[in-house]
Amino acid sequence: MSGILIAEEHEIFLRHSRRSVGVHACLALVAGVTVIASAPSRVCAQDAERIAILFRNQASHLEAATALETRLLESGHACTLIELPKTADAVAQEAAVRKLVAARPSVVASAGTKATLLALQTLPDTPVVFFMVPNALDARFMARGNPYRHRVGGVTTDISPEDQLDWILRIIPDTRTIAVPHSERSARTFAAIESAGRKRGVTIRAVQANKENFVEVIERLNADGCDGVLMIPDANVYSSLTVQRLLLWGIRQKKPVWAFSENVVRAGALGGIHGVGGAVGHRVAGLVQQVINGKDIARIGLKYPMRTGHAVNDRTAQMIGVSLPRHKLASDTARFGSGK
Repeated sequence: MSGILIAEEHEIFLRHSRRSVGVHACLALVAGVTVIASAPSRVCAQDAERIAILFRNQASHLEAATALETRLLESGHACTLIELPKTADAVAQEAAVRKLVAARPSVVASAGTKATLLALQTLPDTPVVFFMVPNALDARFMARGNPYRHRVGGVTTDISPEDQLDWILRIIPDTRTIAVPHSERSARTFAAIESAGRKRGVTIRAVQANKENFVEVIERLNADGCDGVLMIPDANVYSSLTVQRLLLWGIRQKKPVWAFSENVVRAGALGGIHGVGGAVGHRVAGLVQQVINGKDIARIGLKYPMRTGHAVNDRTAQMIGVSLPRHKLASDTARFGSGK
C-alpha cells in the first residue's frame, strides 16, 4: 500500500495511491556514538577534498545526494557516500558511524534532521551542511543558544513563506485569511509564515492541532472561517486520516487546501509548491564550497530552495469553483485531476 511516510524528526516523505493516503513512522537510532575530534568550523582549501554525504536511501534524499556528489566531484573534491539504515538497526547504524569517522571529512553534508544530528554528535568540530530538512526553523540545532548552532547551516525542504504566499495570491488574489494547523514542534515555521502574511495584508490564523484532536480542528475551521488552509509538514498534525479529513473539508466547504507535496495535490489538495531535489543538491554543493573556502558556516544559516516545482488539481478546482487559467501558473506546473 502506498501512502504518506511521516518520520518522527520531521523527515516527511509522501507517496500517493488512487484510493488513500497512508502514513508510516520511520525511526532512526542516534545513540552510542563515539565522539572524536575532527576538522575546524573554518576549513582550509588544501583540506577541502574530503566531503562526507550522509543520507538514507529514499527517493528525495537520493536525488539530492546524487546531484550534490556529482557537482562536488566536478569541482575536484573526493566524496564518501554513507547510507544510513531506514529503520532502527543498531548494527547498521554503528557501521555507518564508523564509516563517517574513518572518512575524516572536512565538511559533512547531511540529508534530514536525524542524519544532521548524528553528524553533529559524531564529529564535534566539523561543519555540517544539511539538506532535505523540513521545518528547519524548528530544528533544535538551529535554535539560538543550541551548542551545535555555530557549525551548522543548510537548505530546508520548506518553501520560503514569501514565495508560498505570493503564489497563493497569484492563484486567488482576494485571499485575506489563511488558517495554518500546527503544533508546538512547528511554532517557528508558523511564525515566519505569519510575518510574511502581515507584510502582504493576509491574516495567518494559527490553529493548534494534533492528530488526536483533528475533529476539533475541523470544527475550529468551520467556526472561525478562512479563505483556505495552508498545510505545513508537521508530523504531530498529519496522518493518513487527518490528511483525508482536511481534503474532504476543503471539498465540502469549497475552500482551497494548499499542500507541501505534489502527492497530496494529486490526492485532492488544490495546489502546492515543493523543492526540486536535484536543484537542492546543487545549492548544497555551493554552500559546501563556501565553507571550504573559509566562510563561517554559522553565517550561512538557513536557506530555502531556489528552484521549486508547482502542482495543481484541476478536478478539485472545478469542485470548489476556482479558476486555474494557464497564465496564472508557472510553466513547470504539474496538473492532476484532469482525467487526461
